Amino acid sequence: MTKTKTAPAFIMLVICLGSLMGAYAQGPSDNQVSSGTAQEAIIDTVPQDNISHSASMQKLLGRGVADDTAIENKLVRLALAQPQYKQTEAQNKILEYQLKKQRSNWLNLLSLSTSYNDQSFAKKANTSTTAYVYPKYFFGVTIPIGMIVGNGTDIKITRQSQTIAKGQQQELAKSIKAEVLKDYKQYKANEKLLIIQNQVIDDEQISFMQTEQKFKEGTTTLELYNEASKKYNDEIVKGIDLQLQQDLLKVELERLIGMSLEDALK
Repeated sequence: MTKTKTAPAFIMLVICLGSLMGAYAQGPSDNQVSSGTAQEAIIDTVPQDNISHSASMQKLLGRGVADDTAIENKLVRLALAQPQYKQTEAQNKILEYQLKKQRSNWLNLLSLSTSYNDQSFAKKANTSTTAYVYPKYFFGVTIPIGMIVGNGTDIKITRQSQTIAKGQQQELAKSIKAEVLKDYKQYKANEKLLIIQNQVIDDEQISFMQTEQKFKEGTTTLELYNEASKKYNDEIVKGIDLQLQQDLLKVELERLIGMSLEDALK
């Protein structure tokens, strides 16, 4: 009769289970640790410039609407204080004075006259045919009706001219306000676009420098090098164009408000 030896098999099973439990307790393998470290490294390699740029953009884009409204109102007030608008106020004043003058002109059309009757009112004793003339003083007023009516027409013409002038003044104020707000909003938009564009230029510069280094080492083709160079130059041109638009908008704003934009924004 043959006896089966089961003890060694049982011992081997216990050893295997122990090994598995030890491996589980030790945690992930070296490859898994390396993978996690690589992910952390990718996060850590985000340029600090990008992080600070995002923060600055958040701050810039999140500027209070009330602040922008206050600045816009100030710019409009400065623009309405310039000679272009003040001339319309002076014109309205001229028409107002002209109307007052025409209203009092009718007094110049009136003429007063008086005469004195120097005949004696004393009765003569021997004469019964003495004529008595009454009254002793004569007064007269001459009123040229046609000229007075014509002056009334002149007053109506002046009033209509006032209405037209006031309407033109209001339209000019609206036009100046719209122009100032349009230019300022475009100026602020270009300011934000310039920040983004400068970041794009920096990114393209880094990409171009990397491609240039690879080209020197012979690990990339001339075609890829030229493509990277073209992208970099194109973004530079876009930045120059945005800066030009920004400068021209600033010049136009300063013309409208009559002072430097930096002083106006203080």
